[in-house]
This record gives sequence, C-alpha cells and structure tokens, in this order.
Amino acid sequence: RSCAPPPPQQRPRPSPPPRPAMALRAARLLRFAEASSGVQNRLLLSLCSPGEAVMVNKPVDSVTVPGTEGTFTVTNNHSLIVSQLKAGVITVRDGQESKDYFISDGFLFFNHPTDGSGCCTAKISAVELVPTSALDKDRASQVLSELMAAPKDNDWDRARAQLGAALIQQVIKAAE
Repeated sequence: RSCAPPPPQQRPRPSPPPRPAMALRAARLLRFAEASSGVQNRLLLSLCSPGEAVMVNKPVDSVTVPGTEGTFTVTNNHSLIVSQLKAGVITVRDGQESKDYFISDGFLFFNHPTDGSGCCTAKISAVELVPTSALDKDRASQVLSELMAAPKDNDWDRARAQLGAALIQQVIKAAE
C-alpha cells in the first residue's frame, strides 16, 4: 500500500470570459491619441522641481540648458541624452517668445516619441527652479558678502562657503 496522495483530478478549464476592461482601455487610448494628435513634431517639455511643475509636456521649439560639460540646446529629434545640469540659466524658446529660469542643479532626460506624433520629450528635474525675473541681484550680493565674512574654522565651514559662493555667483550672473 502507498502513502502518496491520490493524483488530482483533471478538470477541463473553462474559457476565459470576454474582457470588457480591455475594450475600455483601448477606447481610452484611442481618445487620448485623438486629443493629443493636434501637436506634431514638437519638443514636449516638462520642467519640474520638488515644489512645483512649471511645465508639463508643453510643446516648445527648443530648450537651452547648462550641462556640466557646457551649455547645449535640445530641439525635437535630438539624439537620446541624459545629462546632469549645473547652476545656471535654462532658456525655453517657443516661436518668438523665450522664457528664462534659474536652476541650482538637476537632470535632463531626452527621449524619442513613443507614439506616432513625432514629438520627442525632454524632462528637466531640478532641485530649485526660479524664473530669472524673480531673482534679486542685490540680495544675492548681500548673502555672498555674509557667507564670505563668516568664520571658516573647520572643513564644514570652508566647504559651505566654497559651494555657497559658487551657487550665489551663478544667481548674481543670472539676475543681470
């Protein structure tokens, strides 16, 4: 006599029920494609910081950013890129209009279109992002003076002064 359990009974599997959820998803996708089909061959820019999203997939002509290896401009159909950004000015151009923002640092992610629109995406994720029109050159100069006059008794104070001075000098340059 065997101690093994009896073999399980094989039951035929029922066919899966029709999937209305799949049809709903397809309908939503088609609606979204129709709604976004008005924008063709433009750069879709998202410009965000932890505190706010300044732009989300806004169609623009180009964006110029301060990369760690130098300033460069991205337009639609640029090659794929991920770049670290340093403190400086981001310029967004759309037709004859241009808007400048100060960025403390961040990253740029550029991707080719995932749909048939021909619109590439550029996503800029910034630590701090401020319109240059909101910068106060006099206040930045005052903060720089206070920072340089502060005691630098230890490595932390010296590093803080050096990094802070570099950032504030970029703020002053952007505010001009």
